[in-house]
Amino acid sequence: MAEETNKTPKDVETRKVQRLGSSSLFITLPKKWINKWGIKPGDKIIMEISEDGTLRLVAEKVKINYNRRNVKIDIDSYKQPMTTAIPCLYILGYDEIVFTSKKNIDPKEFEDVINYSKHLVGIEVAETSENSIKLDCLLDTEKIGSESLLRRILNIATRKVDEILGYLKGQPLAEVQPSLEDLRRVQLMLLRRSIGGRYTSERDTLRNFIIAINSIVILRVYSIMTKLSNTIKNTKPILTQEQVKILTEMFQKINDLFDEIIMTILFPSVKRISNGYNIISQLKQGLEQLNMQDPLIKNYLEELVQSLEEALTNSSCSIFLEELPWIERNFNA
Repeated sequence: MAEETNKTPKDVETRKVQRLGSSSLFITLPKKWINKWGIKPGDKIIMEISEDGTLRLVAEKVKINYNRRNVKIDIDSYKQPMTTAIPCLYILGYDEIVFTSKKNIDPKEFEDVINYSKHLVGIEVAETSENSIKLDCLLDTEKIGSESLLRRILNIATRKVDEILGYLKGQPLAEVQPSLEDLRRVQLMLLRRSIGGRYTSERDTLRNFIIAINSIVILRVYSIMTKLSNTIKNTKPILTQEQVKILTEMFQKINDLFDEIIMTILFPSVKRISNGYNIISQLKQGLEQLNMQDPLIKNYLEELVQSLEEALTNSSCSIFLEELPWIERNFNA
């Protein structure tokens, strides 16, 4: 049903480490590898060091082309619309996706694929025939980086909080706010970067796993905030001054909490984690003080705080990937 078309058999060689000068060690590069990729003096070689003792060498000039991943899907066997497979293959990091059929593909399905691809960053329909369609993804998420994508997510989330604060203060924001679809688009880019990445150490793989989980939680958080925004917008005229005060303070803290959740993944520290959990405690106190006849807003807030705490807990795992003096690994070795 699915065929990955860049299978790469491995050649294994043993090389002896030699000394150069008084302190340097070196090994020679395999002639077969040099000839295959046209390596010349002065070319750059990327060295990727993993915590399991692996040293991976990649020729910089061939990394992009050689590293393209492609897959062919027999849609007769898949038996589902192609649009259900595209986001999965996009996240898994495929650069070329080909759908084939023994029958002529319905023109409506072609149209659906073309329209769906417009909602994903960097992917486009490259070729079509009566019984096949090829999509190319030109997005190099490794060049964008997780930090850039996480900051985009932070920006979208905090703008939604600002929208809610605007309603509470009677000052609705004039500018158009990002939608759930905008966040989903960035989230899929982040998942592609985290899950479909090629070159990662064990530590980066674990960090990417944390990022992937948290991106899903934040998508849920944004959905809850959208419901809260609509509810507060419609009920603002009947909220008391005390309720508005408590809600305003809570959403200001939620903005701060978003910052700690994202930054703890990027730059983990005990201080950030402590700040995050202190904010969670303050939000729970705010919930206890919030008395409302209509339970809808409070129910949404409880769900929101619970999800934010889950996101903070996930982000906090990043600190245990750091080399810190108070963390000792493999102490029984």
